Amino acid sequence: MDLEQELRQGIECHKAGRLGDAVRHYKAVLTQDPANVDALNMMSVLALSAGDGQNAASLAAAAMERQPEWFLSHINLGNALQSLNRFPEAIDCFQKAITLNPQSAEAYVNLSGALNLDGRHDEAADMAVQAILIHPEMADAHVNFGNALLALESPGEAVEAYIKATRLEPDNGLAWFNMGNAYAEMGIYDAAIDNFRHAITLSDSSIRQYNLANALVAGQRFDEAVEAYERALVLDPGSLDATVNLAAVLRDMGRLTEAEAILRQALGRFPDEPDLHWNLSLVLLTKGDYAEGWREYEGRWRTAYFTRFIRQFPSIAWRGEPLDGLSLLVHAEQGFGDALEMCRYVPLLVGRAASVTLECRKGLGRLFRTLDPRLVVVEAGEAPLPVCDRHVALMSLPHLLGTTLETVPAVVPYLSVPAGAADFSDVAGLAGLKVGVVWSGSATRRDNQSRSLRPHDLADLADCRIFSLQKGDAAAEASDLFDHGRLVDLGPRLEDFADTAAAVAALDLVITVDTAVAHLAGALGKPVWIVLANPTSAFLWMTGRSDSPWYPTARLFRQAKPGDWAGVLADLSQALAAFALL
Repeated sequence: MDLEQELRQGIECHKAGRLGDAVRHYKAVLTQDPANVDALNMMSVLALSAGDGQNAASLAAAAMERQPEWFLSHINLGNALQSLNRFPEAIDCFQKAITLNPQSAEAYVNLSGALNLDGRHDEAADMAVQAILIHPEMADAHVNFGNALLALESPGEAVEAYIKATRLEPDNGLAWFNMGNAYAEMGIYDAAIDNFRHAITLSDSSIRQYNLANALVAGQRFDEAVEAYERALVLDPGSLDATVNLAAVLRDMGRLTEAEAILRQALGRFPDEPDLHWNLSLVLLTKGDYAEGWREYEGRWRTAYFTRFIRQFPSIAWRGEPLDGLSLLVHAEQGFGDALEMCRYVPLLVGRAASVTLECRKGLGRLFRTLDPRLVVVEAGEAPLPVCDRHVALMSLPHLLGTTLETVPAVVPYLSVPAGAADFSDVAGLAGLKVGVVWSGSATRRDNQSRSLRPHDLADLADCRIFSLQKGDAAAEASDLFDHGRLVDLGPRLEDFADTAAAVAALDLVITVDTAVAHLAGALGKPVWIVLANPTSAFLWMTGRSDSPWYPTARLFRQAKPGDWAGVLADLSQALAAFALL
């Protein structure tokens, strides 16, 4: 047998994509010459392309042992180790290859890729640049450089690198896909969508459909997002991320039956998956199925998001058992709005336990002391928490107290303006209809932009006195309205929620987006109109209702379709004209 000819035939078959024939030729060489480095390396490449990283590593290691000074064996071993997620070892191999051949652009590119995967993005960027200096027209080097820049929170520069890659290699699907990721990171969703779609035309995959769907959701193109998530699941039926996100967007769209069916079907395969239980709880609560919904909601502590908030207490967790003679700590969790809504349960416990301490976030303490004179209220970080016999998270109370849709404790007001709060008698004494407004919630909420209004829209609603209760950076959006007297800015007078409660009490009506002030006004028994985006992820407002079982004085104004604030504002204006006549 002519080994050289057999090897050449194997390489020719390999290049032509006739992999079975290539394997046959390589094996024939190795049968006669088990130490043939070229055949070992080529078999390693084939094994890796077939997804057998372990065998690829063994073959490359054998080649390297027989010819340790041949840089390509180190590259092949590095590639195999990288496929096995053994990144530090892969990095060592690529570095050795560079030592043996400092002009190998391939070694630098592969090293940059492994460094990116190992989280060493600064080094990865440097190695990608070295590859570009050696071989400026290597598209993968520009892709790796872009990947490092994206990880280093420079998505704009990453886009430039990806554009260079696509110009050099128009069919480089990874460059198009990662360019989509960079645009999504910048919030330029139309460009992200275009790039994801182009990447998919080159090579479809579940992850590409999944990222496309996420960008479509962010761009409020929900029907298209559903199609992309469904395609992602066709390509990878076991994708939990695609399953969860598909159910979430269906829930947001009000397609609750479909969302529930998807989650229950997935739970049949993955019964212990926390994110499935958590998302099922949100669907059930949105439907009003509180008995099962609040029970499933208890699974939140097993999700990756909530596990970081788990706290250790010296006492025993309360599970709903009798509290006779026992002290109880109710501890804070989640946002201001959640606390304002759920604090209604705490007075129900005061009579059951020997003592009850309520921990709350800073800014709520003065207000929460009006819940019940027997209650001890401690703001987080204000003082050491007392050691109690039992502890419970605030948002667990609806479940432990057996809340159903029909038994929501909705007697209002359950909060009142505390003594010493800011004085708004000047506002209360004004003649005419007085309306407080809030147009934006917390900027940290992922959906804050879509759920927020423009202050100018609210300023033009009706012929009445309009007072801004807006706090934070969003208040600056109304500076011209304040200057011209179209809005009266109460924000600088609001130090905490006790002061905000005093301002709300001096008004006739509050109009607000879905934020903490909506819950505050409802808890005070003040007429409150809450404007809701479509879709809204706030499960306790449910779907299709203009009222709320939680707040008898609340009225809900919903977008008919995504982004349609004009319709909501028209409804508000008409309702406000009627309210002024009462």
